[in-house]
Amino acid sequence: MTATVLTGALVVDGTGAPGHRADVTIADGRIAAVDAPGTATGTTRHDLEGLVLTPGFVDLHAHSDLTRFAYPTGDTRVLQGITTEVIGNCGLSPAPTSGEGFRGAIATIDVVPSVPLSWESPAEYLDALDGLAAAWNVAPLLGHGSVRRRVMGDATHTATPADRAAMSRIVADALDAGYWGLSYGLMYAPGELSDPTELEALAATVAAADALVAVHMRAYDADGLVAAIDEILAVATTARARLQISHLRSILDPEGAALDAALSRICASVADVAADAYPYLAGHTTALQLMPSELRARGTAEILAEVRADRAALAGELRRTVHFPPDAITIVRAGEEHTPELGRTLEQLQAADPLGRDWALILLDLIDAHDAAVDAIIVGTRPDDAARVLAEPYVSVASDGVALALDHALNRPHPRSIGTFPHAMRDLLDAGFPLEAVVHKMTAQPADRLGLTSRGRIRVGAPADLVAVDPTTVRDRADYTHPLVAPVGIDRVWVAGQCVAESGHVTGRLPGVLLRRTR
Repeated sequence: MTATVLTGALVVDGTGAPGHRADVTIADGRIAAVDAPGTATGTTRHDLEGLVLTPGFVDLHAHSDLTRFAYPTGDTRVLQGITTEVIGNCGLSPAPTSGEGFRGAIATIDVVPSVPLSWESPAEYLDALDGLAAAWNVAPLLGHGSVRRRVMGDATHTATPADRAAMSRIVADALDAGYWGLSYGLMYAPGELSDPTELEALAATVAAADALVAVHMRAYDADGLVAAIDEILAVATTARARLQISHLRSILDPEGAALDAALSRICASVADVAADAYPYLAGHTTALQLMPSELRARGTAEILAEVRADRAALAGELRRTVHFPPDAITIVRAGEEHTPELGRTLEQLQAADPLGRDWALILLDLIDAHDAAVDAIIVGTRPDDAARVLAEPYVSVASDGVALALDHALNRPHPRSIGTFPHAMRDLLDAGFPLEAVVHKMTAQPADRLGLTSRGRIRVGAPADLVAVDPTTVRDRADYTHPLVAPVGIDRVWVAGQCVAESGHVTGRLPGVLLRRTR
């Protein structure tokens, strides 16, 4: 048996236990031994003196559902230490498909349109992932929005008992096929149209399988955050579901009062609830999220029809309802080409506009010109509030990012895609958190929340998904202008015992697998 010994590092095993010096032996893709320093023998030895050896980072919230097919080396994943990620979040999954208009319905995750959709059912999508060689592991959730559209098309009415039953059958079959749970996207069409009865019925189906319900809530702004928290806590309590609140944050919350109330509600809840968060002050989403909620819920085709029918009236509505200042909104995607608007704020575009249009008309013209394929990065969270959320003991670090190659050029991504885990580690360590607690938030805690007990720990028999990190230098270097710059301090990353990243470069090895849930 060929064995590799990693020696000299401080081993922080992911459980929160104190770090200790040890030799870690890898054989056949697994951790074969954890021995006293200097005692292990192996064919190959790697000296990691001065580094910390941790489990591979587990990202509970990602959107690499389609980009995995285009970028199998997963540069933005493995270069920051992510060895396993959970896809299918925010109610958006590439299966089940639902005919014409489906790619528009999942446009937020469809950033590489050249990837063909060669499947229809959730099980067929898993089969496609099974046949794909990639550098890191994925664990899929099923997107409620995709399920709803499969059953109800673009209908805007409340789901009937027959609709709910049909959706529940799709969810149950997907769980049997290996999905890890269901995600809701309650700010995206068609999930935004769902009422509590529908949400509770599907959550109960998931709870019966002891799987996870992840939720992008209806609102994160100060006016709607608390009501959104109350809604989803009630759903989880009624359905007895295990709940994961996605990218917990508050926006447009000048004194942090809404966040105070939201955190109090979570702590007082009887539901089985946890959350995840990223350390950035801006989100990245489709520009359609800026539309009035009643229009947004009707879907892309209806939005485009409204834009083209009465642009002036809709622009007036945006001026009344959008509370982000124009300098907080940066255009990062406009169609599939590099357009002059990319990387510029609405304020900058307004100041330079030769036609004298204001930001609202510029935005609507972009949406019209590019058939709604327009994304924006929007700043809205206070630094203190981002830090408060990440410090909560039930909050895991998660990126809300996507797997891309460093030469990706179809849009300008959010730096969280490549920098979340180094950024969060630096912030938490600088705030005085023990290294062991920080690593726990990135490894065993998110793995356990999903139910993925095989990952997130350094222990004998576990897959050899590992990260060698220098906690004194680790930090992200990507920003909103240069979002695809590798972090520093992530020395080496292994998946199944194979080195997939070293010194800021991917190696090209593809040992990652689809992780199917079994019951």
